[in-house]
Amino acid sequence: MSESKYWIVEDHKMGIFWLKLNRPEKRNAFNQAVALELGNILDKFNNNAEIRILILSSTSENFFSAGADIDWFAQINGEEAEEISKKSHDIFGKLQELPFPVIAAIKGVCITAGLEVTLCADVIYVADNAKLGLIETVFGITPGGGGTQRLARLVGPNRAKEMIFNARIIGAEEAERIGLANAMFPLDGFDEKIDRIARKMLMNDPGAISRCKKLVNLTTYSSDEGFREEQKSFNISFASGEPRSRLTEYKKQQEREKRRKEKKAKKNA
Repeated sequence: MSESKYWIVEDHKMGIFWLKLNRPEKRNAFNQAVALELGNILDKFNNNAEIRILILSSTSENFFSAGADIDWFAQINGEEAEEISKKSHDIFGKLQELPFPVIAAIKGVCITAGLEVTLCADVIYVADNAKLGLIETVFGITPGGGGTQRLARLVGPNRAKEMIFNARIIGAEEAERIGLANAMFPLDGFDEKIDRIARKMLMNDPGAISRCKKLVNLTTYSSDEGFREEQKSFNISFASGEPRSRLTEYKKQQEREKRRKEKKAKKNA
């Protein structure tokens, strides 16, 4: 097992590797450092002949990722937003373009940037405690990591719009029903179940699987125009100043709630 600052790589033998997001103090929230580290790892994976299947997961049972780091997003201005979106597209796209199958194994909360990277997997399995959504509109932002494009291609444009417009977080059962997840499994024994699925996949020819992955992707990702427009929209959002105002207020609400809970705990002690 090798370890970096925010990601843990586990070799489960037979060509099955697990890549686990590990930033528990921030509920696995993404910032530039987390994303860049992911990009560097994926560059190495792309040329690693030992890997036959990659499983994307996290070290927590309660959250895959709470999305983008609020402290980071609150500082973004209009001049840099489009470039941040482009870098996110480039890095997340590396996951999608890996020559071997990528399985997302999602437990707990998986929203905004967390869901966007998950959507780059070839197959998505969720534990029964999973909560998924793109809630950027709450903060005056449009998804900036490919979410508008990939979510619509999985669940259809109407369902994608309904989720995004309402900033709605859905449970595991609904995710399975609408096609956002391939299947839902109990949290107890979830990782073992995913490992068994991966081992079954190993029985088939890796060359044929790799070619099939490329061919299937060509049916849905033949145009980059939508991704370019998403980058521009992300920039427009931050240039308006609305996200900074909303994110700052959200941080204040979190701090007030934290103080309220601390005060209550002291009172009950």
